[in-house]
Amino acid sequence: MTDTIKTRPDGSIDTGFYMARGRQMRSQQAADMARTGSRKTLSLVPVLAIFGLAVLVIVPGLL
Repeated sequence: MTDTIKTRPDGSIDTGFYMARGRQMRSQQAADMARTGSRKTLSLVPVLAIFGLAVLVIVPGLL
């Protein structure tokens, strides 16, 4: 890493800057996961429905 550490005028590390940057990065990652995750979840719905039906047919005594 060749980046310099962001500091306040008094020379201390600007922790507020790094906390805000971390929150923004985490928010962006969560948004990216939500966009890609919704497609994966929708594609599993037919599989789960078929699996659930198979369980009802094969093992009706469990319910």
